[in-house]
Amino acid sequence: MGEDVTALFRLGVDTGGTFTDLCLFDEASGRLEVAKVASTPADPAEAVIRGIEKLIGRYGLEPGQVRFLIHGTTVATNALLEGKGAATALITTEGFEDVLLIGRQSRPRLYDFWARRPTPIVPRRRCYGLPERVLYTGEVLRPLDEVRARAVVEEIKTQGINSVAVCLIHSYANPVHEKRIKALFQEIFPQAFVTLSAEVLPEFREYERMSTICINAYVMPKVNAYVAHLEGMLKDMGVASDLYIMQSNGGVITAETARESSARTALSGPAGGALTGVYLAQRLDQPNVITIDMGGTSSDICLIESGRPHLTTEADIEGYPIRLPMIDINTIGAGGGSIAWIDPGGALRVGPRSAGADPGPVCYGLGGREPTVTDANAVLGRINPDYLLGGEMPVHLDRAREVVEAKIARPLGIDLLKAAEGIIAVVNANMIRGIRRVSVERGYDPRDFALVPFGGAGPLHGVELAQALNMTRVIVPTHPGIASAFGMLSADVRHDYVQTFIRVADQVEVSRLEAIYSEMESQAAAQLDREGFSGPAAELSRLADMRYVGQSYELSIPLPGGRIDKRVIASLAEQFHQSHERAYGYARAGEPVEFVNLRLVALGKLPQSELAGEWPRGQGEPEPINRRPVVFNGRELDTAIYERSRLCQGQPLPGPAIVEQLDSTVVIPPGYGAVIEPRGNMIIERQEVGS
Repeated sequence: MGEDVTALFRLGVDTGGTFTDLCLFDEASGRLEVAKVASTPADPAEAVIRGIEKLIGRYGLEPGQVRFLIHGTTVATNALLEGKGAATALITTEGFEDVLLIGRQSRPRLYDFWARRPTPIVPRRRCYGLPERVLYTGEVLRPLDEVRARAVVEEIKTQGINSVAVCLIHSYANPVHEKRIKALFQEIFPQAFVTLSAEVLPEFREYERMSTICINAYVMPKVNAYVAHLEGMLKDMGVASDLYIMQSNGGVITAETARESSARTALSGPAGGALTGVYLAQRLDQPNVITIDMGGTSSDICLIESGRPHLTTEADIEGYPIRLPMIDINTIGAGGGSIAWIDPGGALRVGPRSAGADPGPVCYGLGGREPTVTDANAVLGRINPDYLLGGEMPVHLDRAREVVEAKIARPLGIDLLKAAEGIIAVVNANMIRGIRRVSVERGYDPRDFALVPFGGAGPLHGVELAQALNMTRVIVPTHPGIASAFGMLSADVRHDYVQTFIRVADQVEVSRLEAIYSEMESQAAAQLDREGFSGPAAELSRLADMRYVGQSYELSIPLPGGRIDKRVIASLAEQFHQSHERAYGYARAGEPVEFVNLRLVALGKLPQSELAGEWPRGQGEPEPINRRPVVFNGRELDTAIYERSRLCQGQPLPGPAIVEQLDSTVVIPPGYGAVIEPRGNMIIERQEVGS
């Protein structure tokens, strides 16, 4: 892979809490190469650069051969979770300065009378109200008080606040006042980062819109600094590609767009993992799958139906509402680094606190002192007792045994192996609840889906999770530890546009509806053209958020191609009735339906990463590379150990077995068997007695 400097390569990079994963795809040969390096939380770019150097150096490539680089980053997410975003000010309409504090009247937890909402990311003392008023129709009722506006800009400058969220009432209908405030900042305080709600989220619902804009402003300086820092390092390194960023909706944006709409990157890494699930669903004739991406600090769970992930515009991160299109992913605090502890009542708990990359699990020997899920797996013999990452990271099994014995087994009065199995049982129960949340609680039967576990820790737990949920098939990708990085390589450039338009369906002015879509399409086409997409490579799709009159929630209905007329609107109303019945179990065909938001999805189609050839074929059962005792259901069983790269297509692999590879470890319990399918993915199913 090293000598031909004309070859082109695509690189996906996913920064996680413990490891940074890299995936290099050779467009000419269809080959895939992977690498994992320890993350560097103090400066995530260091791990990215070190990983790129390691990967291209190993195969003798020139940095200039990397022509496409996409990155999933946790910078925005970490800034929110850790409360380390920028000092932010909010400018809103006079009289609405308390919207963030008031929020919604629903309790975070219904029966918890002591539950508290998170502290608003913009404190009340930095919320400024300006005399102005625009009506929901877009009519200016009260002009902007420019004298007061100038005074507020000057005050913000004097206080040294470098990021500002501007969210005026009904600016989605007419942004004239927001644009004037931005012009004043450019005149008086051009160094400030300014986020306008009319540019990021021109939608009604003031609390969610204001929260989203404040989140964008809060993380924007950090994302800008990180992106600029990484771009500079990549340029110095000689990488030919511009930097592209994965966004939460499963699409790609340029680094420039990520700087302006930083909140769109909040769940970029998990979105890449969901796309791996889509990739497998479409190529393995398995349209319904549930993915679980278990890394070092958390597990990200996504349901994929008919080969597509569900999208949502209503989510929250640590209690902060964010209303932007994103893949519907449920994240829970359960990872390989999740710490096991005993609560005051004497119950064994696991997570959400994690050892992360620094200091990491005790068995890594990097200074960790608390027992983790990884330590429990080491004690049970499920991970290699000598090394991880193909020998690059030693495993200190004696330290793992000591800490599980001292912190869990002895206080609970049980033996070491029961304590380790207890840790695994508790973290599995947490993940099972997470899977039920995206399936059973939304009307889906997990038995109708295959489970796709990935991430460094996912395949260790996947079969046990499926067993508890009566799911009959588990699919482990060829490279599970870098699945999120690989999924990013199958993403397209994506831009989402929205405009609030509240009208009863049978009273809609067709010309007005068409004009709004046409305006959004002009913006989208211009944006895609600037990014090099036109003709068949530029794909525009119209959708409409609709509801019954009086409802407080909507369903998105796709519009057919061509011009809109009264018949199209009538068919949309009928589609809404059908979708409502599927989603909620009933429909009210006689009730009037109304439009709420008009949406446009603009895709710039990128080449897909199609892996070359079939996996090598083999005859008979494969030869294990080793055997060791592994604990299953309280018993130590002599277990065959296999190296995944040596397994061949079609060879039966009966459990109990452990399959090791550079980026992960697969556990196949007794009663289950595995086989490698033609593309190299591992299919694990329950074996019939006597088979």
